[in-house]
Amino acid sequence: MHASDVVAIVLAVVLAGVAGAVVIALVSLTRSMRALRAALEELRADTLPLVDELRETVTTAAFNVERVDRLITGAEAVEGRVDAASRLAYRTIQSPVVKAMAVGAGVHRTAQRLVGKEPTPAEIVASSRRRRSRRRAG
Repeated sequence: MHASDVVAIVLAVVLAGVAGAVVIALVSLTRSMRALRAALEELRADTLPLVDELRETVTTAAFNVERVDRLITGAEAVEGRVDAASRLAYRTIQSPVVKAMAVGAGVHRTAQRLVGKEPTPAEIVASSRRRRSRRRAG
């Protein structure tokens, strides 16, 4: 045997070892790919129904948000109308009521003067305080 024969045999043994390692790596890779494919199928089976539920929930939530928005818009319109009506009622009622109270107070004082009973300074102060407290409360 020559040196070239020995080198060829050693090279053949090394190549056979490398080929065996590649085959072992490919078998391991194939197992990993099968496990990965099974995990992917399981993930798909679990997540697709969840995605469908999520889509339905989002659609329902969007519908409810639009509904609440319409309700709020309607409530704001009603609030504006009620506010305008209450201001109108206040303006309409306020002036005649104030005038009637003033006339009543004038008639009362005139009646007291005609009868000869002038209010004392203490009664005038008390009457003034009552009017101010009514204004604050009203």
